[in-house]
Amino acid sequence: MHRLRRKFLFVLSVIGVVVFLNSFAFAIETPEPKSGGKFFQYKGTRADKGYQDQGRPGGPVYEYGKGLLLGPVLVKPAIEYSSRWENNIFYTENGRKDDFVQSLKPGFRAELPFGGGQHLVAAGYEADYQWFDRFQKEDHIDHTVFAGVDLNYVPFTLSVSDTFKRTENRANTEFTSRVLRDENNASALLEIPFATFFLETEVEDYDINFLDVVNSAFDYHDFDIYQRVGVDISPQTQVLVEYGHMDIHYWQTDDRDGDADQVMLGLRGTLTQRISYQIWGGTQFRIYHDSTRPDFNGFVSRAALRYDISETNFLTLKFNRNPEESTFDNQSFYVRNQGTAEWKKQIAERLYLGMDVSLSYNEYSRITETGTQSRTRRDYVWGAGAGLEYFMPNDIVSFFGEYRYNARDTNLHDLGYDAQSFNVGVRARY
Repeated sequence: MHRLRRKFLFVLSVIGVVVFLNSFAFAIETPEPKSGGKFFQYKGTRADKGYQDQGRPGGPVYEYGKGLLLGPVLVKPAIEYSSRWENNIFYTENGRKDDFVQSLKPGFRAELPFGGGQHLVAAGYEADYQWFDRFQKEDHIDHTVFAGVDLNYVPFTLSVSDTFKRTENRANTEFTSRVLRDENNASALLEIPFATFFLETEVEDYDINFLDVVNSAFDYHDFDIYQRVGVDISPQTQVLVEYGHMDIHYWQTDDRDGDADQVMLGLRGTLTQRISYQIWGGTQFRIYHDSTRPDFNGFVSRAALRYDISETNFLTLKFNRNPEESTFDNQSFYVRNQGTAEWKKQIAERLYLGMDVSLSYNEYSRITETGTQSRTRRDYVWGAGAGLEYFMPNDIVSFFGEYRYNARDTNLHDLGYDAQSFNVGVRARY
């Protein structure tokens, strides 16, 4: 309970700044920084396409769209049903088990603009009910709750949000089993523009709490703060310097605690009206309090490119190199090098095609000793998917079908796998 109070106090303290100015046994991943706000959005700076479209900071940025208008509040309900077949339910290297999985996802998002559309408060909820045909012990219900506020003043903008999940689905990490856990991610981004330069302060507070005794030793907290200084070197280009500090703390053990300091240089902006990008590179010094644990002192980077090929054709490329906390074999961390590509295209009046691919190379922090094996673990993890979505004439109901392939190849025995799935369903969004 004290953790929830701490989260609540954290959000309140950030909002208080605004008032003042306005007078398991696998790897655990932390969210990567937003690098300047929501992806490819840099409020109050000239290298932002959205800023060019919307006008100067402090102006109205909200317009009512599709949804149910209840007084000043816009409610956007949604529901989705799908049926999925998986050929390797447990992501095992040998002895695969297949099953059919039914999923039902009801949810909503509520938006309340104020100040003439200058600011926005939003909240939402989604449930995910999953039923397995053969392996009914895998049945579970996930819950996600979100709340946030965007303040768009002339001298500064501030975004504060908090997302809480109680989930048993696989995380986007080295997890291969479903582990019940609570995840909470609170974040804040303060942006202060000046004539030709700007300041950004970003805070991330991440907690993961395993709800079974076996994995409770890995309950984990990460508090990160990033300070950026940027300069508009042209109407379409920004140069930035970033300093970040990360505090790593495990609730039930002290020998895994540590701190990290990071310095990066960044370049971001627009190459054309249809291409926006960012690229960062620098060094991180990740020091663990226990002297017996390996530290990380090396190169880190992140990059992204968004290409709006046409009004109905979009491509996004991303790359990230960063150390991630690991609990495999009492490791300190693994270094992940990950690249992803996503493509979406409207191929007919109401038919959309989506494709994505990802590839990661992960290298662990020290030698693993298991039986006859004595080597540093190295993994290649990849995945690919493709799907079609057809919208009915009312633009509310759509039908979709998807195929996905995931795999991991590793130099340690019994940790590799490959899995395929086919998914069909219907969703409604108003």
